[in-house]
Amino acid sequence: MGDHEGRRVLLRSEPERPAGLRRSAGGVVTGLHTAVNALARRLSGYVCEPGSPAYDEVVAIDNGRTRTPPALVIRANATADIRQAILFAQDTKLPMTVRGGGHSAAGYCLNRGGIVLDLGLMKGIRLDTDQQRLTVQMGATWNDVYGYVARGAAPLIPVGGGCLTVGLPGFLQGGGYSFVSRSYGLGCDNVTEIKLVDAAGTLRTLTADATDERDKDLFWACRGGGGGNFGVAVEMTLQLHTPAAATVLGGQISYPLERAEEVIAAYDAWTKKLPDAMAAYGYAGLQPDPAEPTRRIPAFRITPVYNGAYADGIDLLQPMLRLNPFDVQLHSVPLPALEMAIGRSTLVGDRLAYIRSGMIGDPGWTEDMVKAVQHAMATAPSPDSFVVWTHGQGKVLKPDCPDLGAYPHRDKRFIFELKSIWNAPADTRANVEWAYDFGEALSSQFHGAYVNYIDPLQKGWAKAYYGDNLERLQKIKKEADPTGFFRFQQSVDSAFEPDVSRPLDLSPLNRTLV
Repeated sequence: MGDHEGRRVLLRSEPERPAGLRRSAGGVVTGLHTAVNALARRLSGYVCEPGSPAYDEVVAIDNGRTRTPPALVIRANATADIRQAILFAQDTKLPMTVRGGGHSAAGYCLNRGGIVLDLGLMKGIRLDTDQQRLTVQMGATWNDVYGYVARGAAPLIPVGGGCLTVGLPGFLQGGGYSFVSRSYGLGCDNVTEIKLVDAAGTLRTLTADATDERDKDLFWACRGGGGGNFGVAVEMTLQLHTPAAATVLGGQISYPLERAEEVIAAYDAWTKKLPDAMAAYGYAGLQPDPAEPTRRIPAFRITPVYNGAYADGIDLLQPMLRLNPFDVQLHSVPLPALEMAIGRSTLVGDRLAYIRSGMIGDPGWTEDMVKAVQHAMATAPSPDSFVVWTHGQGKVLKPDCPDLGAYPHRDKRFIFELKSIWNAPADTRANVEWAYDFGEALSSQFHGAYVNYIDPLQKGWAKAYYGDNLERLQKIKKEADPTGFFRFQQSVDSAFEPDVSRPLDLSPLNRTLV
């Protein structure tokens, strides 16, 4: 970690090219086996091929619908390995995608028949106690970071993800909402430095005050412009914060979904008046009946997280507690413990999933939206499907950092994730079309979508994800990666647009490259 302190570093002055490669008149690579063997001898990490346990581990991302098999996996264990992987992919003309934590909603960290560069061995972390900053290699997950902070930096906390198995690079490059974002801004607002290997194999140190304007531009782009677009993030430095109390108030307050019109209207009005220290996430779907846990009932649920004294949080919750919830579970726990408990409920694992997203700002919830949610939950083909939304604004709208990144949706009050989860491949069309129609029923209220919930069937996806920042992002992409080496179906420079006529063309869900 921290191999180089300079702004830009060429990792090898004379790059070693894959040996033994020949290309026929038709462009077919021969001698690939020899080249792979030569590559393996130059790596601090190692190469995995189909059939090996390590290969299977990398391909098994958190969505059983997207088991896309690459020709080989390169598991990097040093920055030099990343450059070797880039050179190898360029010389073999094989596509390459990058896997951090393996939580890409569309599986874009994988590809069929190409190379997957896996960062999972690179988990180094170091703490700067004076500046209260953490420098983290990009193979780490939030579980790694929270464990490190709890052991050696408490009571400091990072602005991180609510699911502990999510990797840092995609989360932070896409924006990154945290349970404490209303207190401290987005995850990307708390990134102070990024080390990135670009398509030329150059290690670049990106900061807000970099001397090279191109590095400044890349720093801006990599904080909200989406993962996988501009290069391979090797490590990032994160600003830590001292929370208002040693523990947060967290838990859940549940109401029958049949009361959604009454309760969500009250919730919407209540959240407008909350201080930044309180976040109140929402959920609609099935949950266990507290009177009979083997039975699941339709519910609207609030997940409050208060960054302060437990008693003060209870006082703020009184308007919602007076509405007679059928179940209340509130705890005083350290933030990472709460994140661990909540994060388990969002995992897909070997099940199949399709995710949509949307943003709403003012005027907030409408009667039509509530009815659309009730109808969708009543007609869901799978009992595991749900909609959950993040509570935005607060310091997301007005962060303390003076240099904002590319994330465009700071004014939105709620960020929706429509998550369809099912078990059998034969049920794919019914579940995807349910989620798609659910999103369309809310589309008149949605203004933009969240790139970290990337959706291959999203109409006008580039504008939805990047808003008015799209043109600048595409310009920076062209400068940093003129040949489009870092690409996938919805990379920022892609011309792909889904066909959403009926019956839906589901083929975009089955590929990661155009």
